Amino acid sequence: MPKFHELYGEDPLSKDPLIIESRRDALCPFTENTCDGGGNRHQTKIKLEGSRLRELYAPGLSSIIPAVCSIEYKDTETWIVCPRRLLGLNPPADKRLIVNFSLQQHERDALIKCGVPTGVELGVWSEVYLQYGEDETTINYHFDFVISELYRGESFEKLFTDYEGVSKDDLDELIKYAKAGKYYAGKFDASRPLDFLPNLKSPIIIEVMTASTSGSDREARTDIATSFEDAMLGENYSCPGINKRQVWGRMATQLFAKSALAEEWGGKTIWLVQDELLKNIELTTKLQLKAVPDGNKETINFLSMAYEGRERGASSLKVAEYLQKDSGLSFGGSNKCSDILLSKVNPGKLHLLKAILRRELSAVIYL
Repeated sequence: MPKFHELYGEDPLSKDPLIIESRRDALCPFTENTCDGGGNRHQTKIKLEGSRLRELYAPGLSSIIPAVCSIEYKDTETWIVCPRRLLGLNPPADKRLIVNFSLQQHERDALIKCGVPTGVELGVWSEVYLQYGEDETTINYHFDFVISELYRGESFEKLFTDYEGVSKDDLDELIKYAKAGKYYAGKFDASRPLDFLPNLKSPIIIEVMTASTSGSDREARTDIATSFEDAMLGENYSCPGINKRQVWGRMATQLFAKSALAEEWGGKTIWLVQDELLKNIELTTKLQLKAVPDGNKETINFLSMAYEGRERGASSLKVAEYLQKDSGLSFGGSNKCSDILLSKVNPGKLHLLKAILRRELSAVIYL
């Protein structure tokens, strides 16, 4: 039967008083923020009033999200089901500008391994949405993270020199978005130095792909919420299993288009995955990564993380490998059927700037 491997980043069965106490505020140890289940588990929210879990949590909490990081599946596999476990960088709002706040050692190692710049201050933006095109060519991109260098003490005039063809309408939008993203306050002055602005010379997009769960049944108490409740109370339980095909299917629909787009912008897209996912892809498709040539452009970039045995906790997750592999197709199109994997049109980097300015800076890191 599937079992939870980590809850709140630790052994579900731990009796360590420090671990038990740390759970009272429902804090994710990888973000040092309230656990949100990875941002996609709100339908499993547990209201604490009248719940058997009430006494385990601080009085100020009215509800919690089941803090499931990973699941042990079929005795031989451990699957991460929360993206925060691979890459958090989602600190509380009042801590976001503290350099390296909540940055874990495995995250630092992973970012350096895949070529994120070191020795410079970097901005991190999460959940960046970009819509572009019209009619049949409209595309909607969602990026888990965008990482780029920061300008410090530069004005909007600096941005104008980075992008060609900024129209009056573009300028109006940039100003509106920058105010929404809290890059400036008060009356706009294009020459006024600002605390920070994105330098998108070479943006790095990071897509975090984790497994989803399957086989949940509330009546049998195998769904996330009720099995989490039983596990937290130290009772016998069985949790949901793993839906491997769904995570691979989600990734396959975006793999080439997002990789091509980032290269066009002068950067790259990194697919942050677990070693178990790459093993499963090779098991179920003809892809054999060792046989694929390495590449410097038109590549698919996998950054793989792995557990050390059945260890738990932040230090149990390590970088497995970084693979920069030939994609096998021309990102500019090749008049072959594989072109179906690429978008008809790509937005220019100015559209990425607009999308980022709409978002508040999520974190600042220095590697």
